[in-house]
Amino acid sequence: MKNQFYFIALLVINSLLFSCSNDDTNKSRTIDMRINHYQNTAIAVGPVFTLVVQEGNAIGTDNWGKLYTNIEGFDYVPGKIYDLSVKVEQIDNPPADGSSLKYTLVAVKSVQEVDNNTLFDIFLKINGQSFITKNSGYKLLDQTEIDCNNLCDELDASIENQDFLVGTFKRISSNKIQLVKLE
Repeated sequence: MKNQFYFIALLVINSLLFSCSNDDTNKSRTIDMRINHYQNTAIAVGPVFTLVVQEGNAIGTDNWGKLYTNIEGFDYVPGKIYDLSVKVEQIDNPPADGSSLKYTLVAVKSVQEVDNNTLFDIFLKINGQSFITKNSGYKLLDQTEIDCNNLCDELDASIENQDFLVGTFKRISSNKIQLVKLE
């Protein structure tokens, strides 16, 4: 009988301890994140640049994802790989076209310069949506200048005739990239 009392008391204490969890702990966490040296394109509400990221155990693998929102307090500069500590918070009642998560920089752990000759791929067209503008030369989302090298005619034809198009680039400067090949 005494053992039953202790067992029941232990069950009651455990259930009280675990049922009184603080909602704030479920809404916020800190993660490690790696930001790649280039941004990629995507379609959100409209065409956008995304950060190319790895989180947690994916860091150091070949698995990269896209982050469609910004990291508060983080100033991204192309041509560098960043290892960060980031606080992720759940947003109550997020806007219909916005993220349900808020990302805030906690610390920059390391920054590594990437050689300008390092090749990287960017989506130039997805499902018929082109990310190339030609108002005053070739640009990616009217922001990053593209030197199409000797591939300008092929780029024009591919944009016109393909639904999906990927370009391989190398960096010329922080705001200019050079097209190396098309896929």
